[in-house]
Amino acid sequence: MRRAIIVHYGEIGLKKGNVDYFLKKLRLHLKVKLEKTFSETFSIKHTLARFLIELSEDFSIEDEEKAVAVLSKIFGIKNFMFVYGGSLEIKKLGKQIWNNKPDLSDFNSFRVTCKRSQLLPFKSAEAERDLGAELLDYGIDMAVKLKGADFIVNVEYFNDYGWFCYKKYQGAAGLSANTGGKLVCLMSSGIDSPVAAYKMMKRGARVIFVNFHAYPHTDRSESDQCKQLVEILSDYQFDTKLYSVPFGDVQLALRDAKSVPEKMRTIMYRRMMIRVAESISRKESAKGLLTGDNFGQVASQTSENMFVIHEASNIPVYQPLIAYDKEEIIKVAEQIGTFNVSKLSCEDSCSVFMPKHPELKANVYDTLKYEEDLPIEEWIEKLLKDSEVIYF
Repeated sequence: MRRAIIVHYGEIGLKKGNVDYFLKKLRLHLKVKLEKTFSETFSIKHTLARFLIELSEDFSIEDEEKAVAVLSKIFGIKNFMFVYGGSLEIKKLGKQIWNNKPDLSDFNSFRVTCKRSQLLPFKSAEAERDLGAELLDYGIDMAVKLKGADFIVNVEYFNDYGWFCYKKYQGAAGLSANTGGKLVCLMSSGIDSPVAAYKMMKRGARVIFVNFHAYPHTDRSESDQCKQLVEILSDYQFDTKLYSVPFGDVQLALRDAKSVPEKMRTIMYRRMMIRVAESISRKESAKGLLTGDNFGQVASQTSENMFVIHEASNIPVYQPLIAYDKEEIIKVAEQIGTFNVSKLSCEDSCSVFMPKHPELKANVYDTLKYEEDLPIEEWIEKLLKDSEVIYF
């Protein structure tokens, strides 16, 4: 029997004149990821507001599990199903559904749902009723339940087939990968910035990562942890790269600068990070910066301090987590697989050189005076020169 995957998309279908651009990107993402996973060529056709991906007849349960892991990380997908190509005739289709059914011992109720995308001599509701009756005649030992059924048979009529399956998987939704331009993410080893990157990837941004580490003044734990996080996130987009920037010498120079009050160190560190990230964005033709800032979470994230830190940037700074609480952020981190890495302890560059009593209400004018005699441009140039670019 013919096998296939049906992929439904959501928001990108509303793009009107631009929908073809988003569909082309989604189709490419599907093809690249599946072919890389299975080392074979896939035929992916767009038909009647859905993608149909042809499968071999011997496509196994293990293959399905591998494909689910891939498809669940592709943005733009509303839901997807692994289907059989059945008959358009109710009685034949009912027999095919019965013959291919899974083990039903754990289910107590069932229903049939139908969608039609071609002219047929019956309506969807009639097909649902008649197919349900066929299954009852074959001996399905469950009550019919139209809402909240344990076991659902999904049927879609199009392209001269009654495609059917027994499970529908939810997709990641959002916009197709790499459709919204580039952003440079200031990436730490913590919980917040990976989630911020994921959120913007879901909106179609291609995220380029930059991590500031203090090695050899600290160990490599932060840098290694950050690489693990970027590797996880790389599954959600194409062509991921990470700039690893050795920031420890600049932090020491700022710590020892007589013009910089101790309480201002963290803010000064972050302003330098912003400047370096902006320079990388120019190199990469990115249109903005991305941070995991969360309003009021730590000393550097008061409204006054964020104002001063972001003043160092001449391009937009996006903060998708600005109003999230920590539990909401952790929930997403657990969902995307970054939490178990982020929660590991490590020596991060900012906390190692953090002042005992950080400034809570910095002032831009005072900050600019502290920076007047600092060799900021020289530092930026050296940091960029010493950076390592890692590809995923």
